[in-house]
Amino acid sequence: MVTGIKGSQIRDDTVTGDDVDESTLVLNHFFYTTYTANSTSSKLYVRPVNTGSVSVSSVNNRFIVPSNGKLKYVLARSDATPGSTEIGFHKSSDGDQYLDDTATETQTIDLSTADTVVKATFSSSATFSANDIIGISVNPTNNHGRVNVTVVFELQPF
Repeated sequence: MVTGIKGSQIRDDTVTGDDVDESTLVLNHFFYTTYTANSTSSKLYVRPVNTGSVSVSSVNNRFIVPSNGKLKYVLARSDATPGSTEIGFHKSSDGDQYLDDTATETQTIDLSTADTVVKATFSSSATFSANDIIGISVNPTNNHGRVNVTVVFELQPF
């Protein structure tokens, strides 16, 4: 009789707590947001799970992470043509009031084609710790337009 998990998809409820090494689990998490900025090409911080953006780090554009993890990628789409666009990953620790204005990591994407999704993939160093506050900034060459953003994380088990 074969025991244990062999890497194929689990299709029933025969797996019990003793069969799973919880330290190897990865939990995917994402948030999405939309905002409109037709008359500016300045850096904006997006609001997680809420519509809008602001030009400075504030209470409305940060997200508390529940466990250690890393930012995997950001998907962005605009109805305009923002052109070369920097997607910034910002974080700060307990005791800091706001996100660090200098991004922990920045990826540049080309949003020169309207209504087209572009993926900004972050490196393995885009990490955070439980209880950090994190945020995403968008800094295009041209006006933002009406923008959709989806942010995807990997979280370690609690």
